[in-house]
Amino acid sequence: MNKLFGRLSLTLLGIAVVMIATMSSFTGVAAAASGSYKIMVIGTFSGLESYEVPEIVPAVKAVFRHDPGVTVLSCDDQFSSGDALDCEHEAVTDGVSVVVAGFAEVAANESILTQAGIPVIGTTDTTSANSFSLSNGTGLFAGIGTGLAKAGCTRLGVLYLDGTAVLANAIVGNVKWKSVTEAAIPMNSPDLSAPIAKLAEGKVQCIAISTEPNTVIQAMTAISQARLHVKIGMVSSIVTPQVISSLGKLGNGMISVEGNVDPDSSASVVSKIKSEMKAVDPSAPVTQAAVVAWASADLVSQAASKIKGAVTAASMMKALNGLRNATTDGALPPISAIDLKNPAFKRFFGHYAIDYVIENGHPKPLTGFFDLTSSLKS
Repeated sequence: MNKLFGRLSLTLLGIAVVMIATMSSFTGVAAAASGSYKIMVIGTFSGLESYEVPEIVPAVKAVFRHDPGVTVLSCDDQFSSGDALDCEHEAVTDGVSVVVAGFAEVAANESILTQAGIPVIGTTDTTSANSFSLSNGTGLFAGIGTGLAKAGCTRLGVLYLDGTAVLANAIVGNVKWKSVTEAAIPMNSPDLSAPIAKLAEGKVQCIAISTEPNTVIQAMTAISQARLHVKIGMVSSIVTPQVISSLGKLGNGMISVEGNVDPDSSASVVSKIKSEMKAVDPSAPVTQAAVVAWASADLVSQAASKIKGAVTAASMMKALNGLRNATTDGALPPISAIDLKNPAFKRFFGHYAIDYVIENGHPKPLTGFFDLTSSLKS
């Protein structure tokens, strides 16, 4: 979008606001949210290359690019719990009305924001009263098991990294399997033939992989060498373009589980996000993190439109809690801020997953969004 069109849009928006305000004085129409407010985007923008998501900032700015009343601030937690708490302090000091959290340390400890009554949306914890969790790692891992079960698997194999049993447990979930065989491996294991052999002995029909991206290539190679003809599933965050490229035909048939629309899919909302982000930062990639951040900002915008008067942390909290079947053009399924009965996930409102199958290097939808509520362990 060129600068002239941007200025024209802002001018028309200003005229429209004046007209609506004038009309409301005569018709009794409730006034829309008034005054300016601040949003802070907190995420890991540096500090650990594999998990850096600076693209979430332009994703949020894209939603508010025509709204001069919204100031989008950002804070880099540098993959440090201490820096994350500093970011939270900064949010309180700056008087922000809401925090959008991407992949960040905030999800591990958002106590400062909770105490200040500032709502946090995106990748958050799933229990705090101020959390509006749309993406949660443990919750999404439950989607791997549920997705494989939906694909007809009854004998599950789980390959996971030592020290991440909690994720393996999430994969097993509450699905009624005929059998479950697990194989733990150390980080950077040079040979996966033994753990894959263990899974083969369990006569598994499918294997859920919970490792880091480079190990996926080793695992798929070992599975092929063992001549195991099984369904393979994993979260999309480890099915990187580099992994898919390295696997080539070996990657065909892999199931990639996501909590949102795949950023490499042909969905119309992906095109929309790409276009809006390009207007803000042409170099910013549209990733899974960017899609969730964009959807988070879109929900914030919808909540703000329901607020009568000033947009504060308190009024934003109330408005977000009032969301019912709020759509994000298909980036996420409709979101309702209704607490789940599961105490460990009561504030997990993005409790859905969608399966994609990799075909010739590209993800294709295998299912629609499905609800994970019954699969989540307390």
